[in-house]
Amino acid sequence: MLIVMVVAMGGGIFVALKLLGSDSSKTDVGDLEALASVQAQWRAVDACRIQYNHWPRSHHRQMHRRTVFITPCGASGIAPSSGKVKLPESWAHDALAFEAERSSVTDDWSILVNSEAVPFPVLLAGLSELAPIVVREAPGAMAQMRADEAEGNAKYEEGLRQREQQRQQNQNSYPSR
Repeated sequence: MLIVMVVAMGGGIFVALKLLGSDSSKTDVGDLEALASVQAQWRAVDACRIQYNHWPRSHHRQMHRRTVFITPCGASGIAPSSGKVKLPESWAHDALAFEAERSSVTDDWSILVNSEAVPFPVLLAGLSELAPIVVREAPGAMAQMRADEAEGNAKYEEGLRQREQQRQQNQNSYPSR
């Protein structure tokens, strides 16, 4: 019985370390001098997270090869709403993968990259080309995200109103005693 408990605990610890350690291979390169121009350009972006090619499963990566996800500051939840910046058809940096984050719009970006999977020249070339695209397209993408959220909330509220109205009609359709 003791052996079974030890094996089960060891397996649980192994799984926990694998799950928690999945980000351990990421390196913050945001303070490198070579990326100073990217930092300077992204300072103007009204967001706290930028992700590209960050999906843990390869089939999701394939679906989003031409999309950069931008999440506003203060967004919460497991899957917070993000603006989507579409990259041009000429985009040639599919090997690039990173996640940039910061606590507020006044902070510098932490640019997290798996240095074992993404060579620095690929990172530098990709971010240098991506930075002006993000700066130019982010406001529109964030506005579209907010409009989509507002439309979704309005539809939800309308659905609640219609269900309540139907409930009242159903209740009033019965004869009184």
